[in-house]
Amino acid sequence: MAYSPASNTTNTATLAHLATVYYKTRALDQLKQMFMFLEGTEPDDIPQRVGKTVQWYRYTLFGANTTASSEGVVGTGLPLTSTTVSATVSEYSDFITLSKMLSATAIDNIKANAAEQLGYRGGLSVDTITRNEFDSNASSVQVATLGATLGAVDFRRATTTLQASNVLPKTSDGSYIGIIHPYALFDLKSDNTAGGFIDVMKYVNPSALLNGEAGSIEGTRLLRSTNVGTTGTAPNAKYYTYVIGKGAVGAVDLAGLGPSKVMDPTKEKFAVNVIDGGPQIADPTGTIGAAVSYWFAYVVKTLDSTIYRYKIILSNSSII
Repeated sequence: MAYSPASNTTNTATLAHLATVYYKTRALDQLKQMFMFLEGTEPDDIPQRVGKTVQWYRYTLFGANTTASSEGVVGTGLPLTSTTVSATVSEYSDFITLSKMLSATAIDNIKANAAEQLGYRGGLSVDTITRNEFDSNASSVQVATLGATLGAVDFRRATTTLQASNVLPKTSDGSYIGIIHPYALFDLKSDNTAGGFIDVMKYVNPSALLNGEAGSIEGTRLLRSTNVGTTGTAPNAKYYTYVIGKGAVGAVDLAGLGPSKVMDPTKEKFAVNVIDGGPQIADPTGTIGAAVSYWFAYVVKTLDSTIYRYKIILSNSSII
């Protein structure tokens, strides 16, 4: 008997009932950025019901007195001088609404997934708002690399110039905070000069790592982030690397109404409101099945513009 192929296959047009797609009910993972810039700020808040503007003050230091006093003569008292810095919190908000029909028929838990997506947007917004304040002073604080790409000598210069201006380290262990793009970090790791990059695996106390810490160099603890400032376009793009001391930039919440402090969005969740719909005055038929939202009041402000307490190193990348 001669061989005959199957007369019915998955491609048979007359079999209209066949399932053609299996829909996965779990979304694929996403490539999310880390949020590092809050680590470089001085956190603060404004109590509720006292207005929305915060004002800081700083006394002006006296210089040295090199003139001897005259015997028996009462001199002239010194006047105190102070300066102020102020900032006003702004509100930021977003929301997503889902129809009742969509909520009832979607193959996934679309309300939970909408909340996750909006939460990521909230965290990224806070990080970017904070970064933009650092970047707003770029023309005053930026320096180019001493070599073709980022190296240990650039951090040595940055920390030395901060120290020469009496800028204190940011962390309690006496370190400055650095925020660096992976491309710039690649070049830094390729620098083999003495006193170069120290990987976290070589730390004496690795349990004290900051979230997202990649290593340290010249007294600067480096946090890896792709959400850094840039200038130009590839292949001539330059990436910002930040070296931050104490008292550089303030991050101010309206107490109890500020944003969530999220660094790793794969492990931490930005707080959002999840609201179930239903018949109400604004929606008598309950057409809106659910809503998710966030709202926060926040401002970021440079605290010292006489002597900026951070540096930005502009560097090319050798791998783009």
